[in-house]
Amino acid sequence: MLPVNECVDLFWHEHRLCYKVGLIGDGCEECHKSTGKLVAWNPLYECSVCKMKWHPSCVPSSPENINHPCHSSHPLELRLLGPPNYADGKCSLCQQYSNFIYHCKLCDFSVDMNCAKNPPPVTVDHPKCHEHGLTIMCRDVSFTCNACGTHGERNPYVCLPCSLMFHYDCIDLPHVININRHDHRVSHSYPLSPRDRVCEVCRQDINWRYGGYSCNKCPDFSVHSLCATRKDVWDGIELEGIEEEYLETVPFKMIKEGVINHLFHQVHNLYLIDGGGEGIQQHCEACAHTVSSEKHYKCMECSDFFLHQRCANLPLRKRHGLSTRMLTLHPGKEKSDQLYDCCACCRYVSGFRYEDGENIVLDVHCASLSWFENLKLHPHALFLTTLDRGTCVACDKTNIYVLSCVDCEYTLDFKCATLPVVIKHRCDDHSLVLCRGGEKVAPPGKYWCTVCEAETNPEKWFYTCNDCGVTCHVDCVIGDSLNIKPGFSFMGHGVKIEAVLNDTNSRPLCSSCGARCRFPIYYTVSSDGPHCSLECITNYMMARVLG
Repeated sequence: MLPVNECVDLFWHEHRLCYKVGLIGDGCEECHKSTGKLVAWNPLYECSVCKMKWHPSCVPSSPENINHPCHSSHPLELRLLGPPNYADGKCSLCQQYSNFIYHCKLCDFSVDMNCAKNPPPVTVDHPKCHEHGLTIMCRDVSFTCNACGTHGERNPYVCLPCSLMFHYDCIDLPHVININRHDHRVSHSYPLSPRDRVCEVCRQDINWRYGGYSCNKCPDFSVHSLCATRKDVWDGIELEGIEEEYLETVPFKMIKEGVINHLFHQVHNLYLIDGGGEGIQQHCEACAHTVSSEKHYKCMECSDFFLHQRCANLPLRKRHGLSTRMLTLHPGKEKSDQLYDCCACCRYVSGFRYEDGENIVLDVHCASLSWFENLKLHPHALFLTTLDRGTCVACDKTNIYVLSCVDCEYTLDFKCATLPVVIKHRCDDHSLVLCRGGEKVAPPGKYWCTVCEAETNPEKWFYTCNDCGVTCHVDCVIGDSLNIKPGFSFMGHGVKIEAVLNDTNSRPLCSSCGARCRFPIYYTVSSDGPHCSLECITNYMMARVLG
C-alpha cells in the first residue's frame, strides 16, 4: 500500500493519481459509495486534474488477462469501458454495473473488480443448509431456492444427487434462532411439514415445499426464511448447540385459590374480586386504566392498589416486534423524578412498563399488542409487518410504528390501536363507544364535542354514546395522560407534581394556559395551581428554569 500523498501512474488513466485518506462525502467513481467518516483504512486514488476519486480495490492494477475460478474454460480480458454492447452491462456474478470489467467474448461472461479479486467459492464442502457439498452453476438459470423459497435468476449452488438449488446467501442460514415475533426458539428446515402456513412476520402464504422457520412447540407457527433473518426480527445470534435457558415469567406466587403475592407488591397479598363496583373509581397500578366490571386483584391492606387480572398475569419477560432483544417487565415509581415515554404510542407511563435494556420502553398495552382486530372498526386484522413509516387512518398522523392490513391499504398507529373501545366519562351517564370515521351516528349536519364544544369531524375516529347520541373528540375523552394513574406524583426541578382525577364538572382553570381543564387528568404543583395537561406542566417547568 502506498504512503499517504504518494502519487503513481496507472495504465488506465492519463493523469497521475495521488493516494489520500478518504474524507466524509468523498465518493468512488466506480462503486459510487461515499466515505462515511475520516478513516485511514478507507483510502482513495485522486486525480488532481479531473478531481475524480477511486477506491484502490475498485480499479485494476494490471492490464493482463486473468483466469477466474468461476469461468475456468477461458481467460477473461480486461475492458476499461464496460462490457461490449451485446452484453447486459452487468457482472455475471453479483449483477452490478461496472466500468472496469473482465469479459469473455466467447461465453458472454463478465466479472467486475470486486468479484475478480474476491470470487465466490466454486464449491462449498460443508454448507449449513445441506448435508452434501454444493457447486456453483455460473450461468443464467431460473430457479427457486430450496432454503428460502424465493426466486433466483442465476448462479445457484446445486446438489446434483438431490436436485436442490440454493442462493449463495442462503447456504449459511442459521439453524436455530430467537425472533421477536415468538417467545420460543424457531428452527430452519426444508421442506416444512405439509399444511397451510402463513408467515407470522409478513402475513403472506408460505410454500411448505421449501425452507422456512417453524417452532417445535407451536406447530402452527411458521416464518419465511428471509423474514426470520431480517435485522429488525432476528438478533443475529445462532443458537444451535446452545442449551435453551428457562426463564421464569410468572410475576406472582399463588398463596391459595384467589389469593396471590405479586412480585411488585410483595409487602401484602392480593385477593381476586369477580367484578368492580365499590362506588368509587379505581385505577389499575399496572396500566392506569379504570378498574370496572372485569375481574381484578385488590390489596388486602392498601386501599389504592388494584390490578386487572390480565395485568397481574403480565409475563416478566417477553418478546415484541419493536425490539430484537428480550423485554423485561418493570414496576412504576422506580425513579420519582422521571416519567417514561412509550416508544410505540408516545404516551407517558406511570405504571408497569417493558424495557429491552437499550432504548425501547413500552407500556403494557403496546407491549401486549402484536396485532389488532376489531371488526366494528375495520373488517380485517392488522399486523406489525415492518418498521416502515405509515400514516394512521384514525388520526392522520405519521408514525414510525404502524400496524398494517395485508388485505387493503389500512394502517393504524399504536396510539389509536390501544384506545379503549368502551370508556366511562363524566360528560355522560352512559359508557362512550369508540367509532370509526364515516359512521352515521345522527342525521346529516354538523356535530359538536360535548366536552370542548368545538366541531367534530365525523370522518375521523370519535367517541359517542349509543343512548344519547353525543359525540366527543378522542383527545377530549382520553386526554394526554391515559397511562398515568391519578395520585401518581413525581419531582420536577425541585417541585412535587401530582396527577389529579378531574372527576367533577367544575373544571378548574389552568394556571399555564388559562383554559378550563377538560382532560380526565390534570396536574397540581406544590407551589402553584392546577395545570390542564402535561404540555402545560412542561411549559411551566421551562418557565421556572428560565426564571
